[in-house]
Amino acid sequence: MERIKVMHITQSVGGVETYIRQVIQHIDSNKFEIVLASSEPSIEQFCKEKGIKHYRVRMSRGFNPFTDILSIFHLRKLIGKEKPKLVHLHSSKAGFIGRIAAKTKGCKSLFTPHGGSYLSFTGFKRWLFFLLELIGKKFTYKLLCISHTEANRFIYAVGIKAEDIFIIPNSLFIPSAPPQVPDTLGLLQGNIKIGTIGRITYQKNPLLFADIAFDTIQQFPDAHFYFLGAGFHDHLRAKLDDRIKQYGIKDKVHLINKGDAVLALNFLRQIDLFLLPSLYEGLSYALLEAMLEGVPCIVSKTDGNNDVINNNENGFACLTKEEYSAIIAALIKDKERAKCIGDKGKQYVMAKHNISKNIRQLEQIYAEL
Repeated sequence: MERIKVMHITQSVGGVETYIRQVIQHIDSNKFEIVLASSEPSIEQFCKEKGIKHYRVRMSRGFNPFTDILSIFHLRKLIGKEKPKLVHLHSSKAGFIGRIAAKTKGCKSLFTPHGGSYLSFTGFKRWLFFLLELIGKKFTYKLLCISHTEANRFIYAVGIKAEDIFIIPNSLFIPSAPPQVPDTLGLLQGNIKIGTIGRITYQKNPLLFADIAFDTIQQFPDAHFYFLGAGFHDHLRAKLDDRIKQYGIKDKVHLINKGDAVLALNFLRQIDLFLLPSLYEGLSYALLEAMLEGVPCIVSKTDGNNDVINNNENGFACLTKEEYSAIIAALIKDKERAKCIGDKGKQYVMAKHNISKNIRQLEQIYAEL
């Protein structure tokens, strides 16, 4: 039987790259052939190891009409060369130019937003990127959202028809036993360790992270805060450094450069609490990974997080700095409650976000479109 060819196109790294890696690792390779086109080199070696054909495509990170037009023509050429049954597009830029390229080549497309790009901006830029979503809608065949709240946003804000949207939540490989990995991190400082994972960007709300750290350290001087994911497109790094310096907590707030999955696992196994004050999410892999490790999670009340966190049961969702600080203080004082919350979070992820089960849904969508 001839395999179904699906071309994935992406610009982003982080959670989007994790998503694509999960698909490549767990999809039935006897039935599906995956081809990848991306603008970042970080996944090239992985594709080589897995025998996946990979193309580098230049894509601008911002709005650049000249570069974007060139990217559309490049993608059209690749689609014509590979002749996939379906193009699966990820995130805003690849999603926008990829939908145009696929539509104008007569190829069906499946777009996964991984969070609405326009939510990363304010003022004119927000309006511009929202306008691009509205234009992109005209070239959309189907959407595949990674959470119900993401789907609702594209239904009610962007105007995508509900019948044109599939929902499969982000998922992880659930091992039968905790994996043993080498220590690539070293011992973190502090009797109380609170951490997050992500890039230092507007979406991840790093300045609020610093504000919460300052409040907590005033109450618990032996607390240390860790931000894993620095060193790559750190749009707010200078502002975060200034905020930390202003508070006089440079010795208690540590920024760690982005690493691989082994480093992240080492990190999660050392921290006591996981903090995710994002302004928006599609559905955070870092959150799911923290929950799977049994780390109590304190997150923002926003898209993606709201799908996963049942407040006061398997984690905590907050709106204000004061809420974050109060919950962190309560969990530091009550370790038994913290452990119970962490255990319930782990049980939830194991039951609802198992890639071995959810990949079958994706295969069905690929086969039917």
